Amino acid sequence: MSAPYLQRTPRINTNDDQVQLVAWRVAPGDYVEAGEEMADVETTKAVVAVEAERSGYLSPLVAVGEIVAVGAPLAWIADSADAVLSVPAAEPAASVAEPALSPPPAPSITPAAGGISLSLQVPAAAAAPTAELGSSRLSPAAQRRAQELGLSGDQLAGRGLLTLRDIEALASPAPLVAAKPAAGPSPSGGQPLSLAKRAEAAALQLGAAGGIVSHLTVQFPSSGIRRRLEREGLFDGQPLPLILYELARLLGQWPQLNAWCDGERVYPHPELRIGLALDLGQGLKVVQLPGLERQLPAQIHAQVQEAAQRYLDQRLRPEELEGSSFSVTDLSSLDVLQFRPLINGRQSAILGIGGDSQAPGWPMSLTLAFDHRCSNGREVGLFLQALRERLLAYAEPEPVAAPAADTGASLAAALRGLAGCDLCGIPREAYYRDFGRYAFLHAYVRPDGSLGAACHRCTSGTA
Repeated sequence: MSAPYLQRTPRINTNDDQVQLVAWRVAPGDYVEAGEEMADVETTKAVVAVEAERSGYLSPLVAVGEIVAVGAPLAWIADSADAVLSVPAAEPAASVAEPALSPPPAPSITPAAGGISLSLQVPAAAAAPTAELGSSRLSPAAQRRAQELGLSGDQLAGRGLLTLRDIEALASPAPLVAAKPAAGPSPSGGQPLSLAKRAEAAALQLGAAGGIVSHLTVQFPSSGIRRRLEREGLFDGQPLPLILYELARLLGQWPQLNAWCDGERVYPHPELRIGLALDLGQGLKVVQLPGLERQLPAQIHAQVQEAAQRYLDQRLRPEELEGSSFSVTDLSSLDVLQFRPLINGRQSAILGIGGDSQAPGWPMSLTLAFDHRCSNGREVGLFLQALRERLLAYAEPEPVAAPAADTGASLAAALRGLAGCDLCGIPREAYYRDFGRYAFLHAYVRPDGSLGAACHRCTSGTA
């Protein structure tokens, strides 16, 4: 009978040095086949299943909710049910030899041609501390930090597994101070932030770092668009596929919105990669939707539906959650009309979509948060105006109520007799001449029973 096998925590994302255990799929003491999914772990990107590397009886070493370093012990796998009962609750200091961990390759940022190349170099003389010091083991990040702080092997020895937080505590021990009376009840319990939530916060902090962020908003009535979609049986009556379709086509004309700035130069992204923010009860994920500029609205709708289903099934791959160059977030289903979205890292803009189904005309809003270093208010205003006009082109005319029976004129004659917009006063002929194919007079019944009209600028609030 062979000795129990120690399975370690695998590296799933290149940049993640730790993961959080979400669930065990195999109960302690149960048999697991090699290649069978035995646990779920959460990285900064997604929840991923971990497969058993050998067949045998499982003895977990990590509790659900615990954050564990990559390479740290995850579970024992023994040949027999009796053997699994005798395995240690933790890895013995000398039971498994670990190779010394060398520092990872120096990270580098290589911007587009013409940009500034930033690289982080580790001096050749600065060798990383060994991975094992007596009964102590250090994660790669802890090794690097211990070296930077000049901690000796004597200070680190005999302390078990040391994390980055442990190294910081050893270097800066808390000073002894007299106890002060508490101002109120001390907090207890609390819930630690998940790795995904920490990564989300880091991405938003990166997007705001050094940037001068402004917001511009336009509104439009969406009832005519929704009425047409429902009549034609499209997209469950939701305008999102149309918005993504027209957005992707327009962004090709505004490359400054598909870019990022490092504080000195603006780097256009080589291709458009729109990321859609999804939060269906399992945390916020920005899912990349590739190739929207080459797809029709029906294809975009199918892609969004498929991404949402993979989100609910926790089948999103890490590569789907990184690398987007422009983000979209939609709160219109929650009847949130106005909000200020936050720009993600290495992006210069994000589009927020709002709506209010309880207001007349079902108004929707398009809010663009943008980095002033890459664009300006005039450009963004023109962009939003163009996007709104494209969307209004899909709208059906508002239904016209029949005139009162005592008017003595037919509906057709009454429509031909409309002189222009009642609200701004622009004559009918001048309106159609100035706005061409975008011109649209909305007819309505005045309090006296006669027909009146309002132009599209007045009904959308842009006059």
